[in-house]
Amino acid sequence: MSICTKKLSLCLKLLGDAMKMYTLVFILLLFMLVIPDIFFYFKLKNSKTKPIFIILHLLGALFFTAAFIYVKFGMEYSQNFRIVGWIMWMYFFFLLIYIPKLIHIIFYFFNFLFKKIYKRDTSYFNYIRIPLSIFIIVVMLVSAYITPRNFEVNEVEVAIPNLPAAFDGYRIAQISDIHLGSWGAKYSKLKTVVRLINKQQPDIIVFTGDMVNNFSGETKGWAPYFSELNKKSAKFAVLGNHDYGDYTDWRNEEERIQNRVQINKAITDFGFRLLLNENVYLRKGTDSLLLVGVENWGKSEKARYSDLRKALKGSSATEPKILLSHDPNHWEAEVIGRKDIVLTLAGHTHAAQLGIKVGNRLFSPAAFVFKYWEGLYKVNQQYLYVNRGIGYIGLPMQIGVQPEITIIVLRRK
Repeated sequence: MSICTKKLSLCLKLLGDAMKMYTLVFILLLFMLVIPDIFFYFKLKNSKTKPIFIILHLLGALFFTAAFIYVKFGMEYSQNFRIVGWIMWMYFFFLLIYIPKLIHIIFYFFNFLFKKIYKRDTSYFNYIRIPLSIFIIVVMLVSAYITPRNFEVNEVEVAIPNLPAAFDGYRIAQISDIHLGSWGAKYSKLKTVVRLINKQQPDIIVFTGDMVNNFSGETKGWAPYFSELNKKSAKFAVLGNHDYGDYTDWRNEEERIQNRVQINKAITDFGFRLLLNENVYLRKGTDSLLLVGVENWGKSEKARYSDLRKALKGSSATEPKILLSHDPNHWEAEVIGRKDIVLTLAGHTHAAQLGIKVGNRLFSPAAFVFKYWEGLYKVNQQYLYVNRGIGYIGLPMQIGVQPEITIIVLRRK
């Protein structure tokens, strides 16, 4: 098979996968729209409700359908990140309206079947249906308006073999996945993050990727707030999968490249040294520790910009190293077994923005997608810490998952 034929087959496969995903989303949306609204339409019609109220009831479905079609076909080259933010909130309110409707329908059919089978009064189903709907609405509102502003500071000690003596007690503040475009112009949120970080008096501050959702325009107006980060703390950053502008269509390659250049410049203007497959020595007294930063590692070659070999160039295989890498999957793919990389800091997963905490343990569906998705992991003498991020992507809510600032405290082993 020729190279051209292979490339064509790959393109057709990717196109097919994309169409399958879109079709699945479209079918799910239609199910959530059509089934409840047909059901409620006939209920309202049979109850002799005035036609105007029936029409008003259907407006929500018509609006969301039109918006979905616009998102798919009308925003092919749109770079207005504020519109993207509004769309996130549109989907949030869509779920806020339609999940209680679906609950009502499910309990209606339970009620119907129970009456047919057991011939009993089933009015007590209402005592479950209504409180459950109210509970879900309250949880969603809290997750959208309270949890994203309730930042959690987690301090974690990591014992590192052969750690230079001067670095015992060294404090690293890690933040990740800010997604500025999702925040709009809510600058006060970043002021809170900055205040919490400065309070910890870290030696360095690291950012492990996804400053934006897609566009360089998302970074405008934020520089004065980043400048308030402790000036005594050195700041380093790497890029995440969203920092390349790969999740939108561009008119041409030049436009895409220019977007990426501007994102990189903005991160630098925020006070971070951007590590693009390179390393830098951290100095404390006469001792030094190597910090390595790679570009985004992705499972697919399209999303893979990292070059660990290049990033380690000039370093000794025996000196301990700390690696900044956005995707925690990279740890298992290339890092485990390289004993010199004693600690890797990552983000990316957001802990699925959905979970429940029992004691000190967080349970999340992210565990079904990522092997390493939150917190500290250890294999032999190598550590990985996955930060949950301080921003959100997709739906503007974090259910049971607080945004996180991590303080890594290095200890000499």
